[in-house]
Amino acid sequence: NMTFEREQEFAFELSTIGKRIKKLRVNKKMTQSQLATFCDIDIRSIQRIEKGEQNLSISLLYSISESLEVLPYDLLNPNIKL
Repeated sequence: NMTFEREQEFAFELSTIGKRIKKLRVNKKMTQSQLATFCDIDIRSIQRIEKGEQNLSISLLYSISESLEVLPYDLLNPNIKL
């Protein structure tokens, strides 16, 4: 079981990843619908991921990074400038 502090850190990390995905998507002038189609998921999932409300699998992380033309590590590392 996760401790409360770890749950808070995990939620923060999801939120950070989601913000990075959204920033890259917007910079590429891509809609949520286009990203969802490319990743073969529904638009609501993209919305929840960008808000940090939904966990994402490694395969989805790779699919998103491929569609945004970055490495998965770029999405995970907040120290990398986008």
